[in-house]
Amino acid sequence: MSFINTNIAAFMAHRALSTHNNQMFDTLRHLSTGLRVESAKDDPAGMVASSSLRSDMVGIDAAMNSITRGEQIIATAEGAIGEINELLLELQAIVTESGNFGGLGEQERMAMQSEVDVILEAIDRIAIGTEFNGNQLLNGNFDYELRGNELSNFEWVHVNNARLGTGGQPLDIHADVLVAAEKAQAGITLDNGVLSSSMGLSVTFEIAGSKGVQQFTFADGTNKLDMEAAISTFAEELGIEVDLTSNNELIIKSREYGSSQIATVRVVEANGQNSNGGPFVRSWNGTEWTDEADNEHTDNGVDAQMLMNGQRAIVQGLEAHVVANGFNVEYRLTESANVVGDYDFEIVSGGAFFDVAAGANRSELATLGIRSMTTGSIGGFDGMLSKIRTGGEASVLDGNLLQAQRIVEQAVDDVTKTRGRLGSFMRYTLESARNNLDATLEQVAAADTAIRDADLAWETAALARTQILSQSALQALSMANSHPMQILNLLNA
Repeated sequence: MSFINTNIAAFMAHRALSTHNNQMFDTLRHLSTGLRVESAKDDPAGMVASSSLRSDMVGIDAAMNSITRGEQIIATAEGAIGEINELLLELQAIVTESGNFGGLGEQERMAMQSEVDVILEAIDRIAIGTEFNGNQLLNGNFDYELRGNELSNFEWVHVNNARLGTGGQPLDIHADVLVAAEKAQAGITLDNGVLSSSMGLSVTFEIAGSKGVQQFTFADGTNKLDMEAAISTFAEELGIEVDLTSNNELIIKSREYGSSQIATVRVVEANGQNSNGGPFVRSWNGTEWTDEADNEHTDNGVDAQMLMNGQRAIVQGLEAHVVANGFNVEYRLTESANVVGDYDFEIVSGGAFFDVAAGANRSELATLGIRSMTTGSIGGFDGMLSKIRTGGEASVLDGNLLQAQRIVEQAVDDVTKTRGRLGSFMRYTLESARNNLDATLEQVAAADTAIRDADLAWETAALARTQILSQSALQALSMANSHPMQILNLLNA
């Protein structure tokens, strides 16, 4: 067509040149910033998705910082407990050495007691002085607070972690005793309170508990009180108790409850019969004492069977451990509470909280209870560590040395368990959460990169293409602008 008022070809070439120039400018912007989606107009849906992913990355980074802080807190507490453990091992050596009555004088024993007191003071100083960012870690600040009238039925309750209700509402705990625990026991039959052999001979008994074994020889006619006194002399060493019944039974019982406890009575030397023609050794079948024809009986105690909030407890004697969704509790019943029944209390508050996930959900908070590590708080069945101080009932100087040794052993076990629990929390809660967040961050970053970042190889190729097309459009525009001149030549003709 030969129009001069409207140059359609020029318009087309101009439009193409503008399009290619805009594409080239976008490509240059992508190459200079390294981003494919720099503003919403580049890719509206991609910008929305990228913003969500970048928000996730901010949350993940904050959670990882929280985990790092948590690891530092737990490492501080664990290091201090490790030092307490070392002090306890030194204390154990001193207490054991103090049992050498024949080789130690009064001054040496006083010096040992003084050393014990210094170690106990050092343990208390560490427990009270260990802090992180102004927060004391081992004085009970991060332990859980319990409430309830029936707490007196427990010798102790250790809450390792607990998830309280919405808004910090107390967590109700319901402990059921389904089967009571029992001590191991075996009996020796007496005739009107006197040991009486059918042959008038002395009788040698071998008596064993969970701690050891000892033989006792009694002459015919020895009364029950003398037998009780002789056996009781070794009771603590053997891990037993000695009781007398109204039915002329001398009962050997384990000190503790549970299936790990034993009580053995065996006749080692005698004709095997009492004056009534029956055996000396008897066993308890749950309702009555019965004769053991072979004059030997070994009995094991029975662990209690308990539930907590409907969850089966792992039980040893009177001590139980329950791990359920929402709480981890260890406890020990008192002997008076060792009957079929139920006991309630509340976990009111406490514990340390650690954010181990990127979300704001309360269920993503890890909780941990850190008990007090003072000498009045660590120990076991035989008492707390503070009992071996000067003037205490288990002091090295004038107390019960066997009890002191057991207290220190139980304190070592108590502290070791606490230290192990902190280590497990670091390894299986914090470290595993960190590893998970690392992997999540990697994938989220990769997804965001796929949306936002520019493919430089693609953009470089696109730049070359748009440059060529832009040059072509420019040439076409030049040619289109020269087309009306051909019409002028027609007029001239």
